[in-house]
Amino acid sequence: MRRPIFILGIIALTISNLAPTAAQSGGAFSITKSVIAGGGGSSAGGTFVVDGTIGQPIAGTSSSGGSFTAIGGFWNAAPPAVINVIISGRVTTPSGQGLRNAIVSLIDPQGVRRIATTSSFGLYSFEMVATGQSYTLTVGSKRYRFAPRFLQVQSSLADIDFTGLE
Repeated sequence: MRRPIFILGIIALTISNLAPTAAQSGGAFSITKSVIAGGGGSSAGGTFVVDGTIGQPIAGTSSSGGSFTAIGGFWNAAPPAVINVIISGRVTTPSGQGLRNAIVSLIDPQGVRRIATTSSFGLYSFEMVATGQSYTLTVGSKRYRFAPRFLQVQSSLADIDFTGLE
């Protein structure tokens, strides 16, 4: 009685080991190196959906065989959507008091300059600033000098403050 159970166990184990390999198709191929890579997003087309990136070949290598070729690297994604944000801050004297009527300039990569005049408390803000770009902020004053600030804008920025130098 033990022998038939033992034989059935061997057959079941053999079938379970063969099932994953039987599901593969597409001819001979080899993947020489792979890593578990973070990443994400979802790609879909035809009858497939791929969520995330796992077991991706190391960037720059390629694997091929049968009727396919997979080139390692990173997913090509659409550029991020441009969102308009706010940049704001305060301009102060060396003693920390708000500096009124200072001219704050926001300069984009094409050299287009927008200006804002500070309030009586030294406050300024720029609305409708496009994300995904680098900007230069400068401050002009008759009494003080200010170091320029270089910003990479990805979201709204507050407290971009300037302190005057005598």
